[in-house]
Amino acid sequence: MEEIDLKELISMFMKRKVLIILVVIIFALLGAIYTIKFITPTYKSTTSLLLVQTGTNSNMYEKTNSITTSDLTLNSKLVNNYRDIAVSESVLSKVIQRLNLNITTEELKEMTSVTVKTDTEILNLTVEYTDPELACSIAKEIANVFIESVNNYYKLDNLNVLDEAKVSTTPSNVHLAKNIIIFAFVGGILVAGYILLINMLDTTVKSDSDIEKALGVPVLASIVLTNENAKKNVQKQADTMYRMAGFDSNADVSAENDFDDDYANEDYGSRSRKSKRNKSKSRRDV
Repeated sequence: MEEIDLKELISMFMKRKVLIILVVIIFALLGAIYTIKFITPTYKSTTSLLLVQTGTNSNMYEKTNSITTSDLTLNSKLVNNYRDIAVSESVLSKVIQRLNLNITTEELKEMTSVTVKTDTEILNLTVEYTDPELACSIAKEIANVFIESVNNYYKLDNLNVLDEAKVSTTPSNVHLAKNIIIFAFVGGILVAGYILLINMLDTTVKSDSDIEKALGVPVLASIVLTNENAKKNVQKQADTMYRMAGFDSNADVSAENDFDDDYANEDYGSRSRKSKRNKSKSRRDV
């Protein structure tokens, strides 16, 4: 496998730096357009619920108001059950009826998520929706219906609202700067891969070092090919030398052009023969 020198690699990228910059800018613009035009902004509202002091409707609260170890153990066991109850169909259907929502329970369940903070008895009930005010109202109402359902099912009063849901003004799924950076990074990777690919597929010899790598022999000499501008400069220098020597370079050039025209003409041979006859006649006359 052919080894790629780091210096050659950097030089290869520097030669195409304009292409790299252009592609990165185009992808960054695509990221901005995608974020602004094609992503529908959604807003999140979260209600935090805390499990505290278990109890029943009996005289337990009359006996003690302190939290015992058994209370904490019971709360930790109930957390997972509570998480499922919060997004159950019975709870969500009541929320839809109370708020007169034009959505199904499945759609509302997809909008709602319930998470438990690690090593705590705190439930975070989050609703994500395109309308920030409606998302806040739904989060509050789910918390209320959820607390009522726990009281009915378990006869416990151990759920309390820690933080009420608030109206969010910042979209949760729109990250303009992040998307621009991601798109620009992807564009840079693609153009770098393209440059490497065309360089690997290009087998033409561009320098004496390429010949040494291909044949494994050192280059003893090289011929410099001049371009048209260099040829013009050489011609100018030659004309200057002709003038300094007292020769008319233009006459020489015109003579050379006449010769080329005569040679290109079809009756060049006949003209040359006529000129020879004329010379022979002139000699006889003499």
